[in-house]
Amino acid sequence: MIAGRLNEVVKIFQPKETVNEYGERTTEYVEEYSTRAKVEYNTGNRANENDEIVFSYFKTFNFRSYVPLAETSLIEWQGKRYRILTVERRREWNDIIVNTELVNE
Repeated sequence: MIAGRLNEVVKIFQPKETVNEYGERTTEYVEEYSTRAKVEYNTGNRANENDEIVFSYFKTFNFRSYVPLAETSLIEWQGKRYRILTVERRREWNDIIVNTELVNE
């Protein structure tokens, strides 16, 4: 892990489930952690889903090994949120490689 390549600031959000007064369960994402990461562009294109054009962009984030990540977390970078697809913890490099997809809201 080369520390100089961790040049982007990202936020990590964890899901928090709440129950309102009517018994409805809602999931809110709460910011849990802010850290630096290396961001790489994988691929991206437009897709037509249900007669709606969506942008499917895929990025790879590289974090230090102590960053608290779960498969249910969301990553926010440059005002956009990304859902986690895979998490690979590399012990020999002391880092975590996370493949993500842009969340279309």
